[in-house]
Amino acid sequence: MEDLLRRIPQISRIMEHFRGRYPPRLVSRAAREVTDRYRREIREGRRSDVKDLLGDVERRIRELTGTSLRRVVNATGVVVNTNLGRAPLHPEVASFLEEIATGYSNLEYDLAEGERSRRERHVEGYLLELTGAQSALVVNNNAAAVFLVLNSLAAGREVVISRGELVEIGGGFRIPDIMKSSGAILREVGTTNRTKASDYEAAVGDGTALLLKVHRSNFYMRGFVEEVSLGELASLAKSRGVPLYYDCGSGLLVDLGLGTGEKTFRESLEEGADVVSGSGDKLLGGPQAGVIAGRRDLLESMRRNPLMRVLRVDKLTLAGLEMTLKLYTEGRQGEIPVIRMLTEGTETLRRRARRLSRLLKGLGELKVRVVRDVSRPGGGAFPELELPTFCVALEHPEITAGDLSRRLRESDPPVVGRIRRDVLLLDVRTVGDEEIRAVAQAVRRVLEAEGSSSDRS
Repeated sequence: MEDLLRRIPQISRIMEHFRGRYPPRLVSRAAREVTDRYRREIREGRRSDVKDLLGDVERRIRELTGTSLRRVVNATGVVVNTNLGRAPLHPEVASFLEEIATGYSNLEYDLAEGERSRRERHVEGYLLELTGAQSALVVNNNAAAVFLVLNSLAAGREVVISRGELVEIGGGFRIPDIMKSSGAILREVGTTNRTKASDYEAAVGDGTALLLKVHRSNFYMRGFVEEVSLGELASLAKSRGVPLYYDCGSGLLVDLGLGTGEKTFRESLEEGADVVSGSGDKLLGGPQAGVIAGRRDLLESMRRNPLMRVLRVDKLTLAGLEMTLKLYTEGRQGEIPVIRMLTEGTETLRRRARRLSRLLKGLGELKVRVVRDVSRPGGGAFPELELPTFCVALEHPEITAGDLSRRLRESDPPVVGRIRRDVLLLDVRTVGDEEIRAVAQAVRRVLEAEGSSSDRS
């Protein structure tokens, strides 16, 4: 250990190495951070060499001179990848965002009348056309939508929900907690695995404000299970004069033909839901937002809620959502990146994988194979669905899959794949045709750096 610690160069030597290339202040800071980390890892037994130190210092300098938020290549195969920013936007959406962001706009101004207007009007018409709802609202995410619906319609009163739908999703978001925070009173019915219509019937009383059905998001149940369909709940709600709210979670606007049985907003409303909500940046394929649609009188109470100002979206979210919805109304939803990736055929994926494989052939000792595997929709959408895919599998005799994965994450652009049985898989379902060459170049640079390090040692 002491010998390895002595091999860490002095700060002055590192600064001399980078002289004239970067500001001395940044080099000094990066050098101290990296050498401190190396010493700590050596003492903890987590590092056995220092050959990457100068490269790590340079990467840290670039981090300090650049922005923290960066574009990455998603080779994980998880389409709606929450950690990697969820839905990538259509190029026309991005262009429209730039147009609105770099100047003034009629966000809350009626150009025809020359007076103030509502900002959500820019997307409301599209949402009414696509969902068949009487009214629609947009807030900053679906958690906000759930909170606003419950606070507006059920504060101080009971909301009846199945125990099997008291879910927790990413970030520790729990339905019982959001209900409590909204002021609604939780009334659980049924059991974790089985809830019957009679359970709801027995629970509805004078103190009931709302029936709530929640999409389970990122898990599913099989076996000895039973749940009440949306249509059955709608009949009960109507007979008792109580509104029915369905939190459908993923924001599905059109049937993608994947055979999942997931309901769109329109189908949910047609089956009798009075209010539905979902995310804008999942299956809808737009920016982060919470979309609420349903009965005019119920949404008007939400619109008048003082919390609307707390939860409202800005001009960039509205611009991104408006242009995304415009693509739907033009019948161009297949061009939206999330929908394209979810529905892309295996032959297209096979060709893309073979193209990447060819670009990686002959890189030293790197073993490259095209393999079959499965992708995931992600984001809590279609939790049971496995999408057949093709991956490029990478193995190297001198570099573990974990180390290769780390080096690719640290490349420019960062490439994020997945590891299975100590093999790094690059899933081309989530890698665009325009990104294939960048991925190949990133792998090449990693291996060239490994070769240079080996030569120095």
